[in-house]
Amino acid sequence: MSVLGLDLQHLEQQYRRQLRWYPGRWRREHEEAMVGILLDVAEEEGRERPRRAEMLDLAAHGLGARLSAVFPATSRDQAASFALATGVAWSLAYFIVQDWMPWNPGSHAYALDPFGPFNSAGVLVTALWVLAGVLVLARRSTAARFSTLGAAALALILIVVQTPSSPEYVVVYPSPDRVTFVLLAGLGLIAAVGKPRRKSTTAALATGWFAALSGVLLIMNQLDTVSVPLAAGRPSWYDFFNRYLWSGGLLGPGVVGILIVVALSAAVAFRVTGHRLGGTLVLSAVPWAASALVNWAMYLGADPSSFVLAVLMVVVWVALSIAALTLRPRARQEGQAHGAPDPA
Repeated sequence: MSVLGLDLQHLEQQYRRQLRWYPGRWRREHEEAMVGILLDVAEEEGRERPRRAEMLDLAAHGLGARLSAVFPATSRDQAASFALATGVAWSLAYFIVQDWMPWNPGSHAYALDPFGPFNSAGVLVTALWVLAGVLVLARRSTAARFSTLGAAALALILIVVQTPSSPEYVVVYPSPDRVTFVLLAGLGLIAAVGKPRRKSTTAALATGWFAALSGVLLIMNQLDTVSVPLAAGRPSWYDFFNRYLWSGGLLGPGVVGILIVVALSAAVAFRVTGHRLGGTLVLSAVPWAASALVNWAMYLGADPSSFVLAVLMVVVWVALSIAALTLRPRARQEGQAHGAPDPA
């Protein structure tokens, strides 16, 4: 069958192939109607093949539908709120204790890549995060998403183009801190996939994160002043985040790995009981998993036992994530689901 030289059967096959971007349930309910509309438009325009923009649009919306099937809007919004609050607090704390250090104005003299009066261009990442927080409070969600995506992209760029961190933490000021910047990049992506709804909750969470981080860093610095030699008699120009949090500190890769296992196990429990918080926890764990893997690769890669531990952790993370996203809720089987999403 053809109209104006157009092989409708071949065109229909192309459209059906492109609709495979959509999840199976969506195709069963809407594929026939969508194919009919696409063929009618193509016939009216006398086209012999699908338009490139049309194909890209179908792919984008199909991937969005798959994302929504696995992570419904509620899960994405909750994860975005948590990621936004975490990103604002962590970037601001990083700026104060690593890029600015107002108590040690000479610290930038030791910086590898100073940015004006600051120790690195990481201040730009902080600015984008703070801007995103302000935009969310002003109910400018779309602009906030662009700001968090910009912060994520800039964090990755700085990791690549600036001088890498020194694992020995001596002589030079190591910046940017790659583990923290990978975390910030991941948080930026997660913050962009949803729309924070409870502005007051997000602001309170960011304040709590900032207070906790600042307190931990200052306390650990005070406890460590005896064991760490000072630079020209000035404390606090060392890489705070790597020394006190990531490199054998409170958030070493083993600790983060275990915390992720705990969070994903909770996600499985929420899924089984029919709550959507399971998807929220899976999304929220992704940036932390990325930071833990980078930490392992940077500082523990030479240790075979650490490599085995990293592989084991990844296997456990993936297994728990799949279970948290695909198990059939027990409450649904009993007819008492608490708004749990259908499996993709």
